Amino acid sequence: MKFGLKTMRLGWVPRCAAVALFVLATIAGVGCQSSPTKPGPSAGTGPVVKPLPPVASVVEAQNERVRGLNTLWARVSLRVDGKLANAKLNKEEAEGYLQVVLPHKVAVIINKLGNTYFYLGSNDEVYWWFDLTGDKRAFFGRHAQATAETVDRFGIPVHPLDLIELMAITPIPAAGQPGSPDQLHWSTDGQLLWYDVAARESTKRVLVDPKSFLPVMVELLDKTGKVVVRSELSKYLSFASRSLPGANPSVASRCIIKVPRQDLTITINVNDPDGRTPKAEAFNFKYLLVDAYRVPNLTDLDKKEAADPVQTSPSADGAGK
Repeated sequence: MKFGLKTMRLGWVPRCAAVALFVLATIAGVGCQSSPTKPGPSAGTGPVVKPLPPVASVVEAQNERVRGLNTLWARVSLRVDGKLANAKLNKEEAEGYLQVVLPHKVAVIINKLGNTYFYLGSNDEVYWWFDLTGDKRAFFGRHAQATAETVDRFGIPVHPLDLIELMAITPIPAAGQPGSPDQLHWSTDGQLLWYDVAARESTKRVLVDPKSFLPVMVELLDKTGKVVVRSELSKYLSFASRSLPGANPSVASRCIIKVPRQDLTITINVNDPDGRTPKAEAFNFKYLLVDAYRVPNLTDLDKKEAADPVQTSPSADGAGK
C-alpha cells in the first residue's frame, strides 16, 4: 500500500464518497461454486410446510466454507446507483482496495489515477472515514460507544463491522453453543432457507440455497425487525488460505448492497483476491491520520465535536480516551 498520496480535485470525487462507505462487501478468488443467480423474497415462515434439513448441517456448511478465511486483500470495482445524504448518484463507478483481518480490522482505500480520495477503516478499538478531497477531514468513533445515532453522524447507515457480516465471511457458533441458530425456516415461496443469529446491536438474517447451503442474501434488522440494509450474494469463488494450509475458503465475487431508507444500491465486484496478511499500518489510526495523510480536521463522533488530531493524541492503534 502506498500512503501520503497527493489529493486531486476531480468532478467525480464528491459523488464517489458513497462508494467508500460501502466497499466492505465481497471477497473472491479462483474456483467457482454454484449459487442461485437471483435471491428469493423476504424471509418468512408463511404457509410453506415441507421437511427442513438439520440446523447443524447448515451451520457446518457455513463454517467449512469460511475455514481459513482470516485475512484477505483484494482489488474491487464498484458501481453506485441511488443517493446518499442528499447526493444524487447515477451509475457512478470507482476502483479501490479491500483489506481485512478478522474479526475487527478493515481497510478500504478508494483511489483514482494513483491518488487516494477516501479511506474507510476500523481496528480493534475504533472505526473511521477519511475524506481526502479538498479540505481533508476525518471522522472516527469507538466500537464500544457506537450507537445508531453516532453511526448516522459517521455518514453510513450501519456500523463498519456490520459490513463484514453482510459479506457472509464470518463463522457461526456450532450447534449447541451459545449464539447458534436454533431452527431453520422456509422463505414464503419455499425456495430458500433462512435462519437468524445475533449481530452487533441487531439481528442478522441469512437466506441460503437449500441445495448448496450457500448464502444468497444477508439482512441486518433493527430492533423492530425492519430491514436496515441487505446484501445479495452470488458467483461464489474460492481462494487459497495462507493462514491454514490446504484450506480453500469461498466468498461471493458479486455483492449487491441495498439500503432501503436511502434508495441506495451498490454493486461490488472483486478482482485478484489473495489471502495475504495486510500490513499493520493499514489499521493504525494514528499513523494514517497524522503521518500518512496529515488530516487537519478531526471529528470525534462520540463527543459530537471537532478536534485537532494532535490534541486528540490517539494511541498507536486506537483513539485517545
